[in-house]
Amino acid sequence: MDFDISLLHHDSCTLLRIQGEIDVVSRARFEESMLGVLDAGQAMIVDMRQVTFCDSTGLNAIVSANRRAAERDVPIALVAPPPRVERVFHITGIDQYVPVYGSVREAIGSFGTPP
Repeated sequence: MDFDISLLHHDSCTLLRIQGEIDVVSRARFEESMLGVLDAGQAMIVDMRQVTFCDSTGLNAIVSANRRAAERDVPIALVAPPPRVERVFHITGIDQYVPVYGSVREAIGSFGTPP
């Protein structure tokens, strides 16, 4: 399995669990999933603990989702990208615009609702 997305809907947000590689092949599905959640007005947490790779197309999808979240005034957060993915977020500055948390509980807490 190279890429999979699971959506879990909660009262306060939607959790997207991502597994595998976010690249040119999976970008469309990744981006469509994120934008669908945001267009529905749901706060969104992207759980990246099982992401094995994220290229520039994946980064662009996250930037696009962050832009849509800002337009809709909907919170977005990333959770626990692996160290090499987090390093790319830091180098590119994405972590300055999209909050990154160590756990789903922390991300939910950042939305102002109890975990």
